[in-house]
Amino acid sequence: MLARGIGKQHMGMFYGQGGADLRQEAWTRSLLQESQRHANLLQTPLRELVYTSVDIETTGFYPERGAEVISIAAIRMNGREIAHDDLFSVYVRPSGCIPDHITVLTGITEDMVAEAPPLGEVFASFEAFLTNTIVIGYYIGHELKFFNHFLWHSSYQRFTHRTLEMKKVAECLYPQLTEHRMEDVLEWAGISIKNRHHAQSDARMTAKLWSVMQKSLEIHGVQTLADLYVYLTHKGK
Repeated sequence: MLARGIGKQHMGMFYGQGGADLRQEAWTRSLLQESQRHANLLQTPLRELVYTSVDIETTGFYPERGAEVISIAAIRMNGREIAHDDLFSVYVRPSGCIPDHITVLTGITEDMVAEAPPLGEVFASFEAFLTNTIVIGYYIGHELKFFNHFLWHSSYQRFTHRTLEMKKVAECLYPQLTEHRMEDVLEWAGISIKNRHHAQSDARMTAKLWSVMQKSLEIHGVQTLADLYVYLTHKGK
């Protein structure tokens, strides 16, 4: 709360005078703790943070028009190190059919998802895997559209994990590139492109890219998450 502009001299209004409301006091204390965690996170070196690289495959681009998730993959990173065995990967059974062009693009067939769980049965486990990590993705806005659509329609909630979009970082870090598609940036970074549009492969390639990017960011003096936000703000103008 102090970081949000509420000074110690005003804390009495939350704690009360004399017979303090214990629930109000607990609420205030939790906000103070949250604020401190937020401040600590921003000042933590990028190489010491824990990330989860996430990718999904879907039947289309727009969940509000009926497109659905058919595959989710997530891989843990400790700083620049990829924990290849710390993996969440699952096919998801949609309520509708998988269009032929999506099968051609992703390799995912109706048979492959026929016995898979629906999104509602796996999302809680997926979110648990993300706990206390920063979620990264090359086009993370795509993932967020589907996550928020599902959460809002199932429980009136929103996806609350901190996220970073690698495309935005790439645009600031590699301005010399005329295009910043995932393939372009992977090639520029010297990362082999394998099984593109496969959720697990894309999550691994994104993790490798973030590892390379962190080294480049350090050269530019970007050490912490706060530094990164300032860098993206200034370079993105």
